[in-house]
Amino acid sequence: MRNRNKLNRWRGALAALAMSASGIVTPVFSAPVGWEEAGKPWLSQSTPHFTIHYEKGHQEVAERALDIAEQVHRDLRPFFSSLPSNKTEIVLVDDFDFSNGWATPLPFAQIRLYMSPPEEGSDLAFSDEWLHMLIRHEYVHIAHMELATGAPSALQKVFGRQGFLFPHALTPSMLIEGLAVYLEGNPTDTKTDRGYGRLQSTNYAMKMRMEVASGDLKPLNQVVVADREWPLGYQYLYGAYFVQYLAQTYGEEKVSEFLDNYSSRLIPYFLLNRTARQTFGKDFNALWQDFTRELESSLADELQQANIDYAGGELLDESEPLPYLQVMATSQDGLLVNRNTGEDRPEVVRWQPQSLSWQTLSASKNITSLDSHPNSGIAATRQISRADGRVFNDIYLYQEGRWQAITERERFKKIIWFPDGKYLLAMRKVSGVSELWQIDATNPKARTLLWQAGKGEILGSFDISNDGQQVVVAMQRKQQGWNLEQLDITTKQWLPITNTRAHESSPSYLPDGRIIFSADYDGVFDVYALNVGRGEIERWTREIGGALKPIWQPELGLVYQSYGSQGYDVKTMDKPIVLATFPVSQHNGQYDYPDVVQQAADKTQPEPYQAWNTVRPHNWLPLIYVDDVRTQLGAFTFGADALGRNNYTLSALWDVENDVGDFTAIYQYDNRWLAILNSSHSYTKLSLGEQSGYRITRDDYFVLQRNHILNGFEDQLSLHTGAYIDRESLVSQPSFASVYPYRDLNESLVGLAVTFDNRENYLNVPGVGWGHYLDVVAETNEVISSDYEGQKYQAQWNGTWDLPGRTTLTARLAGGYADEDAQRFGIGGTDLAEERRLFGRDSQGIRGYDDNAQRGERYFTQRLSLTTWLARVERNWSLYPIGLGDISGTAFVDSGAAWDSGESLEQLTGAGVELTLEAKLGYGLRFPVTMGYAYGFDDELGKDQFYFRVSSLF
Repeated sequence: MRNRNKLNRWRGALAALAMSASGIVTPVFSAPVGWEEAGKPWLSQSTPHFTIHYEKGHQEVAERALDIAEQVHRDLRPFFSSLPSNKTEIVLVDDFDFSNGWATPLPFAQIRLYMSPPEEGSDLAFSDEWLHMLIRHEYVHIAHMELATGAPSALQKVFGRQGFLFPHALTPSMLIEGLAVYLEGNPTDTKTDRGYGRLQSTNYAMKMRMEVASGDLKPLNQVVVADREWPLGYQYLYGAYFVQYLAQTYGEEKVSEFLDNYSSRLIPYFLLNRTARQTFGKDFNALWQDFTRELESSLADELQQANIDYAGGELLDESEPLPYLQVMATSQDGLLVNRNTGEDRPEVVRWQPQSLSWQTLSASKNITSLDSHPNSGIAATRQISRADGRVFNDIYLYQEGRWQAITERERFKKIIWFPDGKYLLAMRKVSGVSELWQIDATNPKARTLLWQAGKGEILGSFDISNDGQQVVVAMQRKQQGWNLEQLDITTKQWLPITNTRAHESSPSYLPDGRIIFSADYDGVFDVYALNVGRGEIERWTREIGGALKPIWQPELGLVYQSYGSQGYDVKTMDKPIVLATFPVSQHNGQYDYPDVVQQAADKTQPEPYQAWNTVRPHNWLPLIYVDDVRTQLGAFTFGADALGRNNYTLSALWDVENDVGDFTAIYQYDNRWLAILNSSHSYTKLSLGEQSGYRITRDDYFVLQRNHILNGFEDQLSLHTGAYIDRESLVSQPSFASVYPYRDLNESLVGLAVTFDNRENYLNVPGVGWGHYLDVVAETNEVISSDYEGQKYQAQWNGTWDLPGRTTLTARLAGGYADEDAQRFGIGGTDLAEERRLFGRDSQGIRGYDDNAQRGERYFTQRLSLTTWLARVERNWSLYPIGLGDISGTAFVDSGAAWDSGESLEQLTGAGVELTLEAKLGYGLRFPVTMGYAYGFDDELGKDQFYFRVSSLF
């Protein structure tokens, strides 16, 4: 097909993405729920302000969520001047083995709730009830972002729900998340001391204390584009403390007044400081300076005393602090750690005390727990992202140098060996309910359910006693905090060990039968040792940040992870010193959180889910395009249903001068079906003597793709099928145009493809950090009418290797074969996007050459790229919506040839360098911009090329 029309094929889709980038509309496709499961239809129920959608079997939880949501709606009325008048759509999912949720006002107000509750130690674990905290947080987002008055409100009545008509949705996430964290809990009640939520948690106090201790509190222009810097998610932390500062200094009514004042701002981004001055008397830059000074002053004495009182362990090694808590386990051969640095491929390593170094055992991926037995080897659980959209854990054994899965999609996320090495103690959560199982490692189907949680009960970390008869756990009982309990495996009876308001976590048995654990008895997490029989607790550490995840490794003694101002450090104490001793009863106390629901909501009866109720268009936007040839008028809309399965964008333009129309429709059904229909027109100026005019051609482009027909190897291997039709036809031309030959062209392909993809991304590595991508594609012109005949076959492989530091080496090989009467391939040019298409792929990039510098029935290309991280700016230009993230560089060599049967192969080679700047637009959108130079070595076809490319829109 004529290469000049390639842009026209995608004009509608590119226009939709461009509007997404500018904040005019949201990204087109919503996150879909997991694929349908037999016997689990989706149902819907409503209350006055909410509709909830859930799978059959989750009705009890769904009705509880509705009761909580209506209560939250009532509770937030005093703070917000108005609350949404239309119902908010809630979707309850059990697709993930971690705790989270999200909310957005587009294309309608919607909330997604993950049923799996958090475990002790998590930022999210400081709550009276998981669903209450989650719904309150997400509904604050809805109430906040729905605020619109004046011009934005009036324009919503005309154009519907467009992103730029929600003023607060386009503010920094620091303000959006900060307000939600501030309001997700309750202020600490001095009479009952029952505060909950992240701002009342020891975790947030620890994090902010260490930010102040660093002596370098983050500036405002960094927090508004928070991304990869330590601590991860710091926009939540700083935002919450900042909103709290505003409320305490100026009063909550002033915070509400700011929200109301900004709700009428039609121009996004540029009026934040003006509104702050109008409300608080100072702009955000001045307010931030006051806030940071107040933080430093309020924590100065505490930090001074903490440094005096410090009693902690020694660093295990001299490595840099780590961005994540490490998964660790004891073993008879040395401490085991799943080492995840954020810049190298994760590995399971063993500490060698003789050489004081790490021994690598195996590469790893998404390990969530780890344990070792002297005879049975290493067991681990891994979190696996499935093709159906679910993210579940499974159990793996590492024996004889390889990992072997012993469960599949069974959701066990924590395991520990029984002392006999035959059985594993495993925990999972299904439908939000904790379960504890005994599993035969040699016959995993032989298992016994030891315990299942009741309402409001959550099981956290656990360990098995040396005789295999007792299990110590961190447990949250209904309307209480996190305490330690012991389960007798034989009798299935629970023995409460502690009953306090402290947050007790990560219990582990010592060789002498005592229990070590982490707790915040004095407001800081430290390590304690408990003698259950004597009811006595010893204090072993006094950290400044916190001491977390303690275990006992014989040759090292106590091993724990400390939270510092730069990351997590692994520390050891070979002979812990007892800093204090006190009875367990000294800290006795209960929270006795009251039931959040004061009045049950009136609910409709469950009904089968209907996608049309939400998938209908909720917006439209006029489109205008004018140039020397055409004047186009049209409209654009997008939408999705509540489950995120049906997603679409539609745009239509009519050229009033030439009486032709352009149209684009994109539809996606979860991640399996994709349909793109695009009809566009090209205008080519022709001249003959004194005469001139335009030839108008029409390009109709259609793709229908069915992905993931079959999957294997942890869903890394997939089978796909697709149809690709590209038809170019003449609409009109000047009378003299016959001297410029033209013929209609029609390529229609139907194909099958197999893909394999195990690529991984790391926090501090640009692009792919490690892994391989392979596809093999076969297409035919013989199924649908086409001007071409025969078959086309293509394959490509990309391999990326992790080099030391933040550097990767990537190799690519690609080849294609087309029958004599099929469409030929082209190589050359700087556009690499075509290479990523699965069906209808007809060109390959060779930088340093023009597009289609060579064409032929066969091609073979090679590429070698070295990419390295150069710098991290992570700063914004004040509060304007322009910032800069990471900077990376690439050196590359491209080579390849395209030729017809019987012709000799003439290799083209080019080399060059690229500099990629990660622009940050609208505070949160990553917009990698690449500037490159390439030199083509061929004397006839090669050239010097300077080029500019937008690598991605997310």
